Amino acid sequence: MLLVAPVLSGCGADYAGARNCTMIGGVPGITVLFEPAGGATADPVGPAVFRLCVDGKCEERTEAEASAAAGTSTRMYLRTSDDVRDEELDVWFSVTSVEGERVIMQDSAKVRMTEHWPNGKECDPKGTWSASLTASPETGLVERRR
Repeated sequence: MLLVAPVLSGCGADYAGARNCTMIGGVPGITVLFEPAGGATADPVGPAVFRLCVDGKCEERTEAEASAAAGTSTRMYLRTSDDVRDEELDVWFSVTSVEGERVIMQDSAKVRMTEHWPNGKECDPKGTWSASLTASPETGLVERRR
């Protein structure tokens, strides 16, 4: 029995019962989750170029398959500066097919950065600022509230 107690003591709380902080840091930025028209029953878009811009800073990548089949969606993330606090930012997002360069969706929105604490306020009192949006040809670019 004495061998079990030391092993279990490191599993989530210290001896005083206080919460252990994981030190997982939050990074300020904008996340966009792309969901093709029709959701999980959508036909695959095929190879596509995803472009996300926040206040003029852009990132682009090509995905082999843009589909929500089997519950998967395409997620893009663009880091913002550390000093963005409670600001409203301009976000622009587009998806273009590689073959034929057909615009699958293109939209823009203003989004307010909000403060989040990935480890909880007791672990990281300063928090991080971020925003999340969902993008689809049916609804456009829509802010997701947490």
